[in-house]
Amino acid sequence: MTFRLFSLLLAFLLHSNLLAQNHWDQVLPEKKEGGTYHVFAENVNVRKDSNVQADILTKLQPGEKVKIVKKTKVIFTQGTSKEYWYQIQTNNQTGYIWGGLLADGFTQQEKFLILIRNNGVKSKKLELKVLKENKVISSLTFEPGPVSNEDWAFKSYKGSLFSPSPGILFGFRYLVFSEIEYAQPEETIFLIDAKGKLKTFYEWFPGGCDPPSCSETWLVFPGQVLTADPTIDRKEYKSPVNTILEITRSYDTDDVTINEYSITTKLWNGKTFLEPK
Repeated sequence: MTFRLFSLLLAFLLHSNLLAQNHWDQVLPEKKEGGTYHVFAENVNVRKDSNVQADILTKLQPGEKVKIVKKTKVIFTQGTSKEYWYQIQTNNQTGYIWGGLLADGFTQQEKFLILIRNNGVKSKKLELKVLKENKVISSLTFEPGPVSNEDWAFKSYKGSLFSPSPGILFGFRYLVFSEIEYAQPEETIFLIDAKGKLKTFYEWFPGGCDPPSCSETWLVFPGQVLTADPTIDRKEYKSPVNTILEITRSYDTDDVTINEYSITTKLWNGKTFLEPK
């Protein structure tokens, strides 16, 4: 998504009741009718009806696919997770599954399938699982805050740009609801090491806009170049060896004289990131 498109989206959300104070806690991580989703939990029961007392038709395992036929009006809560029941199709069979047992998103990274589940805005947690050949080999839970299920994006990064290489790198961008009345995008970059273990690698904020004050940030990996852009008075930046640069532009939509740049430097030492002295 371009920054301009994001700004338009954010402007819409700022004036939407969806993000009004204390309102986001009613938002459910809904699945889309007609969409195909991966099973997230183990030994998931496909039932004859939309309740936990209904007969079990079959069981499914992580990574198996189901197609959402329709969303029911039945909501079920387990712990902090609150979701709808869905009528689904799988293996030429129709039944019902509670939405909390399905992944909300996925990405394929080389030989690994990564599933992501939003545990709900009240939990403020996202859960990830790494599968290889239909087997779960690692998992990770992190707490970015109350996350929307909209506008998720995945991006592959080159671990080979670092020395030593941390492994397979992929970014997951998401929108976090505020306690007040706005939202902001964040991206967490994860790594999968040689043993298939999932770890958090890097976190950053692409920027946002609360007019008239706005900002946008570019992430520059080792050896990469952010080209100059005279239209916004941005010079060229090149990141040194084993270094990530965050180039942030702060500007004012009402005052063109306000256009400032700042640089945050993070050095990879083979195990973690340091801020150079």
